[in-house]
Amino acid sequence: MRKALSLVAGSLIAAGLLVGCSSTMVPKSTQNTDSGITDVIQASLKANEKVKEGQIDVQTREGNVYLSGVVDTEAARLEAGRVAWRTAGVVGVDNNLTVGERTVGSWIDDVTISSTVKSKLIADSEIKSGNIDVSSSQGIVTLIGRVRNQTVSNDAERIARGVKGVTDVNNELLIGQIR
Repeated sequence: MRKALSLVAGSLIAAGLLVGCSSTMVPKSTQNTDSGITDVIQASLKANEKVKEGQIDVQTREGNVYLSGVVDTEAARLEAGRVAWRTAGVVGVDNNLTVGERTVGSWIDDVTISSTVKSKLIADSEIKSGNIDVSSSQGIVTLIGRVRNQTVSNDAERIARGVKGVTDVNNELLIGQIR
């Protein structure tokens, strides 16, 4: 049983690594800045005794930071948001952290949900899925990125909502061309 769980978790981790993609609609210089912001926030969270960094997914798009995952307390959720806001280059923070307990089963479910949503976005020829990052925490899917129009944003959200296990969707997709 343990070996099977380990194999499933390993497969899902590999699939999960394919879920985050860098946007082709965001200039390389912004992607590099965003990556640096994410790295600084992750290091700050890791050094912060009030927050368990490993439970938090940090993504940055065009200076906007998106926090998702599960933390143990409301104080940890608020502290993670403060850490993100204090980071140079941050223009906004969307704190989608939830308070509760994250089990291995719920983590596997979230990786499966994220992978399934991403696969369905890839299968839709109208959606440039490379421009959309997908994450999931306790069944809540977050879509981050930039798409060409509101119709594509709506379609991506509709697809995400249609995936088994999805309880809600945070559609953080920006509309239009590169700034």
